[in-house]
Amino acid sequence: MYIGGIVKKHVFTLVILFVTASMALGQSKLETNFSKLADEVLQNLQSFYPVRATAKGIHDYDYRFTDYSSKSIKNEISKLKKFETRLYKYQKSGLSDESRINLKLLKSNVDVALVELSKIKIYKKNPYLYIDDAVNGIYLILISDYAPMETRVQNIIARMKTVPDLLNQGKKNLKTPAPIFIEAALGMIDTGVDFYREVQKELSEQFPGLAPELGTAIDRAVSSMLEFKHFLKTVAPGEPQSFAIGKTNYNYLLEHQYFLGFDSDSLLKIGENLLAQTKKQYADFKAKLDSTNAGVDSVFVLDCIGKEDILAYYNWEVEQARLFLEENDIVTIPEDIGACEVIETPSFLTGMVSTIAYEPPGTFSPDQTGYLYVRPIPDSMDAGERAARYKYIHRRGFRGGVVHEAYPGHHLQLQMASRVDDDVRKWQQSLLFLEGWALYCEEMMSDFGFYKDERQYLTVLRGIIFRAARIIVDVKLQTGQMTTDEAVQWIAETMDTEPAEWIRTEVRRYAQQPTIPMCYLTGKLEILKLRDDLKAIEGDNFSLRNFHDRLLAEGSIPPTLIREIWGLVR
Repeated sequence: MYIGGIVKKHVFTLVILFVTASMALGQSKLETNFSKLADEVLQNLQSFYPVRATAKGIHDYDYRFTDYSSKSIKNEISKLKKFETRLYKYQKSGLSDESRINLKLLKSNVDVALVELSKIKIYKKNPYLYIDDAVNGIYLILISDYAPMETRVQNIIARMKTVPDLLNQGKKNLKTPAPIFIEAALGMIDTGVDFYREVQKELSEQFPGLAPELGTAIDRAVSSMLEFKHFLKTVAPGEPQSFAIGKTNYNYLLEHQYFLGFDSDSLLKIGENLLAQTKKQYADFKAKLDSTNAGVDSVFVLDCIGKEDILAYYNWEVEQARLFLEENDIVTIPEDIGACEVIETPSFLTGMVSTIAYEPPGTFSPDQTGYLYVRPIPDSMDAGERAARYKYIHRRGFRGGVVHEAYPGHHLQLQMASRVDDDVRKWQQSLLFLEGWALYCEEMMSDFGFYKDERQYLTVLRGIIFRAARIIVDVKLQTGQMTTDEAVQWIAETMDTEPAEWIRTEVRRYAQQPTIPMCYLTGKLEILKLRDDLKAIEGDNFSLRNFHDRLLAEGSIPPTLIREIWGLVR
């Protein structure tokens, strides 16, 4: 027996163990330090954007609004630049795969906030920003059941007291606001004032002891809203195209916010090609249906149909969509999923929401009730209105909207995002994924036969045409190639309809939300590519249900990062 060889072997083993332990400790420290930095970044964003935090279910800052003073903006820009530097140091540091994705998400969050504050400077040209915060900041506390109303009313009063400061900052910042932004803000002020008075009435009845303090706060808030209205009617407006963020900023967002590998010129071509392809597909399918059309079906209209019947139908349709998903093994729905309640669109939102919409619960909120907004229904209807609505119900015309907004669209997707056990992921809200998923669901459910009537496929195709048009309008509006009036006229011609008020409402929203209109169809295409690539790898083992479950389990992050997580290299 050679003793020296045994000793050397043990020494070598001890060295290996020591090095391994040291590396593990180093990795652990690296991950811990990065986790602390991640918490700092999130806390900073939540503190600077309190209403966003409220919307996400974080209520530490419910008592105030964003401070848009020049000093505060300058301070926040400085903080964001420091975060950029600190995050950059981790790019080649050997983080775990999960932390590496979180690093990209946090860097994206910081980059986008920085370009919005230092380059786009929306707070200097959009008065709607201030009105929207002032109204939604109260509404979100009111509808979220995260705490007893006794607690929430204190935050409502505290936040209401700071409305005058918020709007005064707006008046200082807005030198030459874009005309279409002035139009949007003016459209919300009166309904916002009405909403404040409704809040005063409701909460004063519930908490009479707080009525004087609440009344004083709301009176001052209302006065400041009306003063802001006067300011907007007298301020010198900017150039009609001053809403546009420009090509450089638009391309920056495509890369840094959405992780897309193409610029606005390429995106425009994608939109134009999709529009042409889908219009041809629509025309061909319509011609096929027309050739086999047996005539228009007649429907016997009940005279007694009323508002409650219509709301009951809407809620029933939501439940039918959920059951269809379970019966056809399309996606897993947890038994304890939050409710999706159908309610009429709040009056202060009607100027920006022209059809139906979804108000999600915050991903951090213990209360996971979502609200599906439908257009206000009149308490009384004439024979024509009653007949139109009854036929709509009889033919189940609401199904497409339910698929997009509720099941398996936004409600289900955001419910699953709230279950992700990672604060960085839960903070994300990539509309490329959110809207892409919802639009993907519309056609996927058609493939499963959910709509039953093949004429509904025309509606699906028309929806794709509309989303392709959105890509084109979004790029052209924000890069200065199209005016808002031209956009209204072009959409009307493209959709073969009149330039109605709903189109102007849509265009007003597009002008305020650069890159968001392109998210729907672009996001859908990214999800389809993910599905196709995974199917090519898994072959006969591919399961659509498993694909959907895996996809939703990643949270609301850009599809490109999901591709990276799954190891799907293009």
